[in-house]
Formats: sequence, C-alpha cells, structure tokens
Amino acid sequence: MTTRFLHVDLDAFFVEVCRRLRPELRLVDLLIVGGDPRGRGVVQSASYGARAFGVRAGMPSAEAARRCPGATFVRTSFDDYREASRTVRRVLEEFSPLVVMAGLDEGYLDFSGTDRLHPVSLLPVAEQIRERVRAEAGLDCSIGIGPNRMVAKLASDAAKPRGLVEVREGWQEGFVAGLPLKALPGIGPKTAGRLKSLGLTEVWQVQAMPVEALETLIGVEAKVLKRRAHGHGGRVLRGRQETRSVSRETTLDRDTDDLARLERILLRLAAHVASQLRGAGLAARTVTLKLRHGDFVTITRSQTLPAPSDLDAEIIGTARTLLRTAFEEVRRRGRGIRLIGVAATNLTEAPLADLFEPPARTRLRQLTSAVDRVRERFGFEAAQPGSMVKRRDGD
Repeated sequence: MTTRFLHVDLDAFFVEVCRRLRPELRLVDLLIVGGDPRGRGVVQSASYGARAFGVRAGMPSAEAARRCPGATFVRTSFDDYREASRTVRRVLEEFSPLVVMAGLDEGYLDFSGTDRLHPVSLLPVAEQIRERVRAEAGLDCSIGIGPNRMVAKLASDAAKPRGLVEVREGWQEGFVAGLPLKALPGIGPKTAGRLKSLGLTEVWQVQAMPVEALETLIGVEAKVLKRRAHGHGGRVLRGRQETRSVSRETTLDRDTDDLARLERILLRLAAHVASQLRGAGLAARTVTLKLRHGDFVTITRSQTLPAPSDLDAEIIGTARTLLRTAFEEVRRRGRGIRLIGVAATNLTEAPLADLFEPPARTRLRQLTSAVDRVRERFGFEAAQPGSMVKRRDGD
C-alpha cells in the first residue's frame, strides 16, 4: 500500500480573511494584520507585498511600520478566522475521511491506500481541492503531496503561493537535497546558526556525511537530523495529533502593574481558550500562564488540573490562581506587565460526561452549555463572568 499525504496551507490566511470581510482591502497590496503601528502590539500576518519588505509574524508592529511605510494595518475577530477555518475543513473532509488540522490555516489529508482510485498522481485531486477552497471559502491555498507528512509540508512550502507540488515515493531524498537546512522541521534560528558555524547550511551536506561524523559535530541529535535530511518523516496520521495547545495572548498598550486590570484581561483570554477547546472537542490537563515584564523578561507558570477540562470556570479559576502567584514577582521586580497570555496544554479528547461526577460539576457543565448557546446567538461578549466586567464607581 502506498502512503501518500496532502498538506493544504492557506496562503496569507489572516490577511485574506480580512480582505474577504472588507472588500475595499482587496486591492491593497501592503496589508498587515495585528497590532497598532503606533502601539506595542505584534504582527499576526502580512500580505506577500509586505513580506517583501521583511515584515514577519511576531514582529513588533512599530518595526513593521518602519520597514513597510504606507502599509495598512487591520484586524478582525478571532471568531471570523475560526469560521473561515471550519469552512475549509468541511471542504477537505469531502475528499478524505481523515483530515487533521494542524492550525487554523493548515491541514493534512491521508490518501494512503488509494492507488487504484488515483494510480498515477494526486495532482488532479489537489487541483480540485484548491478550486473548491477558493469557491467555498474565498481563500487561496498551496498544496504539497508527499509520501510522509514532513515531505508533504515541505512541498506545500515550495508551492507557495497558490501552487501545487507533488513528491512521489522515491523522490523525497532528491527533493530535500536542494533545500537549506533551516527548512527542515526542528531547525529554528538558533539551531541553524549553530549548524552554520560548523559549516553546515544545506541539506545535501548532511546527506553526504556519515552519521558518525555528524555525531562528532553535533552530538545525539545527529541521527534525527540525518533521517530528516534523507526525507524520512511520519507515515501515520492520527486525528488531532497536530494540536498541541490552545492559547490566547495580548500585548498591552502600556505596561501595567494593576492586578485587577490584568485579571480582567486574563479571564477574557481564558474564556476564549475554554470556548475554543469545546469547539474542537478537546480538553486540557494543564493550564499555563505567560507574563512578559516591561523589560522583556518572560515568566510562565503552569498547573495540572485534577481532571481534563474544557469548562470556563475551571480554566479561568486556574489561570487566576496562577496570576496571583506570579504577580508576587511583578511586585518584587518593580516592573509592569507588557504582555499576558494563557494556554491550555497537554490536550486530550474531551471526555464524556461522568455519570458519577459531583453534582456541582454537573451544574457547571450545564451552565457552560447555556453560555455557549447565548454566545452562539448573540456573540462571545454577550455572556461573561461578572469578574470580567469593570465595576463603575459607587457600584
């Protein structure tokens, strides 16, 4: 049986969702999503025109504005991105029984064992998917086809934008030989810099080295790097295996040491995380708080829950406890907070309701379901904990 995967990557996803919602932006070439050019937020995504100026996701918005004068900054609701992603997923599920979304803007399709149905190439299928995604979601995508997940992902990177690239079984070693090492998964800027200092910048160089010589240079990571350099990757696709965490964070317009304000912001972020978990059919075993001080020192605090949860009250309560503990460090250092975030990690499939769970938790689950129905009808802000609402003077 031939193992074949498609990796569908939505081109400039966040930018294109904004363009779809605001037609007046369709002809704007220099478009940046996220942050304020005069504030301290960060870039979420950038159009290809803006990327040519060096603008990248995660870059401070002020720096992006300096690099790309005249760019238009936009943003929209997270729910808009999520709905667009769901539309794409519905299209993908019409082509393969196993679809795993690796994020809002990318997903894998398993076509293993379809040799009789598609004996020569999957390019015609990829072309149909690209056209359907464009018709149904109004978004462009690039698609890579490969004998394993890693090669399929590298192929979609090579196909950008709006392209199709197929790497058939037996071709993968030659395909990756022409790539820089930094293109391989697991090789970030620091690792790439370390390898460059050793004279290694291209995949073909690693292919040509005996593993023993590579071990002498880089140590125990040599075997993994060697396998990837020869085009080996995962050949099994399991539902939701790519989803490692659900998180939300925000950069504040100015540093603050106001605990009450930080709590209100954190509780809103945690409520969004819990809602997203339920929407994906997931539950978290661990809640992690992230705080970045005004001098860019970043601290994280984590707590494992008694049982996996997707309930607002449990995620929010844990996040609040972590914040109050971590805030002691803020007081000690005398620094304000510039960024705050919360993540749900150590994910699992959302468990079925326990017939023997405490009555209080059953009532909490029922309340959560009612809140979800209100939010679905009237929007997320229609139902929120009272502690998230800033009190007026005299209340």
